[in-house]
Amino acid sequence: MKKIQLKHVRIVGGISPILGIFLILLGCWLKIVWLIYVAIFVMLAAIIFLAVFNRCPHCGRFLGHAGGAAFCPHCGDKLDE
Repeated sequence: MKKIQLKHVRIVGGISPILGIFLILLGCWLKIVWLIYVAIFVMLAAIIFLAVFNRCPHCGRFLGHAGGAAFCPHCGDKLDE
């Protein structure tokens, strides 16, 4: 499997929940049930994506909610962007 750069993981991890919330609100407003299901799928896919790819490139441990941290909270190495 090709390794994804951490900056791309952070971009996708930031945009996906916003997109999911927007789709849920739009689906509720327009009363389109399948759009709400798509939004829930987007949110779940974002959670799985972050659980798999939001890892330190050096030690491989999960970064959790480190957000825009410059250093890994586990090994202390610099998170290259």
